[in-house]
Amino acid sequence: MKKTYYLLMLACGLFLSTQHSFAQKDSSGIYKTALDFQQRKLSYAINCKVEKHKINANVLCKGAKVKVKHRGTTYTFRKSEVFGYRACDGQQYRFVDNTEYSILNPVESLLLYFYQHPAHSAKDINQYPPMYFFSKEATSSLQQLTKANLKAAFPDDHKFHDALDTNFKNDKELYAYDSFHKMYKLNWLLKNYKN
Repeated sequence: MKKTYYLLMLACGLFLSTQHSFAQKDSSGIYKTALDFQQRKLSYAINCKVEKHKINANVLCKGAKVKVKHRGTTYTFRKSEVFGYRACDGQQYRFVDNTEYSILNPVESLLLYFYQHPAHSAKDINQYPPMYFFSKEATSSLQQLTKANLKAAFPDDHKFHDALDTNFKNDKELYAYDSFHKMYKLNWLLKNYKN
């Protein structure tokens, strides 16, 4: 009896870990709150390999509403009432003041965001360069990604301030990815130089 119980518990544990992996890699849906984002809890979620739905891109880029067509029914949300969403390609987004920001590093502690106006294509990148932002946590407001703003966000962390000055010559380097550590360099520094 005990052996059967333990085998059942092991099977349940494997199933749950498989479901968690599925939710991370092959899913799309809406994050209603910052807590949902932190816990990777999607509403109106689908498995992109076997299901389809539509998060209306035309509404996302302009206006105050998000439309989700999910299993034959269309749902409309105010952008101010939801945190963001995850697309089938794995990209995750956050809404702030009716604007959609790409989250570059959704699993790291200091979140980095990318924004380029939808009307500006890659050929316009010199005239309209993309903008980068950060937030200390998913619940924090976005701030422009600059060394001055980072230092203000961590006012008592002088080791981190010194690491910023040592490792980044200018603000454009702050969104560099560290392929050796497989994370953004800024988060690696924060993790290793935090008081």
